[in-house]
Amino acid sequence: MSNGKSDGTAQRVSLGRAKVPVQFGEQVIVSILYNHDANPVHHKPDHAIQWMLGLLAAQGVGGSEGGLEQAGPEERTYTLGTKLLERQDVVVMPGIVLAAIAHERFVQPSELTVSMTTTFTYPLLVPTKGGVEVAIEASEAPPGSVRRLPEGCREIQIEAYGPGLSDTPVRLLKLEALVMRPGASPARVYEQFVAPQFAELAQSVGKLPGSPALTHPSAISQEDRRRYSRIVDPAGIAGPPNHGENGKVRPITESAWQCKIPRVLTEVIDHLRNNDAYQNEVRAYYAGRPEEAERREAIKRYVAKERKYGWLKEEHAAARVEELAQLRQHLYARQHTVFDPRCFCENGPAKVTGAQMFLDLQLVDMRLRRAVHRFCTRARLQDEPVFMGEATIMAQPLVTRELANFLCETNHSFNTLRLFTYNRA
Repeated sequence: MSNGKSDGTAQRVSLGRAKVPVQFGEQVIVSILYNHDANPVHHKPDHAIQWMLGLLAAQGVGGSEGGLEQAGPEERTYTLGTKLLERQDVVVMPGIVLAAIAHERFVQPSELTVSMTTTFTYPLLVPTKGGVEVAIEASEAPPGSVRRLPEGCREIQIEAYGPGLSDTPVRLLKLEALVMRPGASPARVYEQFVAPQFAELAQSVGKLPGSPALTHPSAISQEDRRRYSRIVDPAGIAGPPNHGENGKVRPITESAWQCKIPRVLTEVIDHLRNNDAYQNEVRAYYAGRPEEAERREAIKRYVAKERKYGWLKEEHAAARVEELAQLRQHLYARQHTVFDPRCFCENGPAKVTGAQMFLDLQLVDMRLRRAVHRFCTRARLQDEPVFMGEATIMAQPLVTRELANFLCETNHSFNTLRLFTYNRA
């Protein structure tokens, strides 16, 4: 292991490395129970594969694989799509939960985290009958080598690596955390750094009048604490689920609360499907674009395959084309969160089991050309913010031109992800 890591400007100090097993029956299923996760890609293999197939044309995912850095969208989809169809019994690990595992491995519950910025760079696929191993490494920037930090804080960078579709290691996420040093004043850090950040984030609210917004009550119960402990520190849990106080349960941390964001985020995204103003803007953006016309022609060729094999009647073909064209894919790309350290001190209000917060989420910015959607995220105790931030979601068509062509070429059904067979019914 090296003693340091270069970030291009200064030698970072290594804080260590760890290998963490991620099991479907532990980390994935328990995280779904912890967060009441309704996203099917996390528990339904067919949805996970469809979602991944739609991602392969993107340089950010397909281009991360060894040997495909310079490949075009078609080559990435064909090369990796074939590998993906060979391992269909997998689901997508919730990225925010993987970030919590990484954060809790190198930041102790007694340490106060002031901010976290996590960039999700590649989805981790976990087999439903087993698990995968994730390598995590952390480093710290030397004092004075990075941006000016709040007094009494240090900046930690954590990266997680796992197997890609080609079984070569790929970076799954990069997390940058601002952590308070022992003895630093939470009140001073709040005044110097957190309060101005809260004020800046609050200015984004209301920039898109009529955009989807949602408020959801949330709490971390004793059962949630046990589940979260099983996710991030399974070795520390002694005894079966109802073992009482003999089981070691971790204190409530900033990461534990951040893991509650996606549940509300999923609900807000669902509202977008029924928001007329949003849908009208999306349709207006894609109307008349040459690449959209090419995509729809590819979908028509795929639907002709469904008709050929008797899976679809002629009179339903146009509706089927429209159905596939309207499917959207949502990729959680980045989460930035700033925490009020005064609330996470020992006996602070955010660390009380069962304390109810209100999670507010609102769409504040969208750039359809880049598929970027930014949501303001806020958690509050009554009217006082405990943490605020931004979630970045990439929203784009699920059935890309490349995916439709790939399914035609390989003679696979989008619904079943298996070879077409004649339907004689």
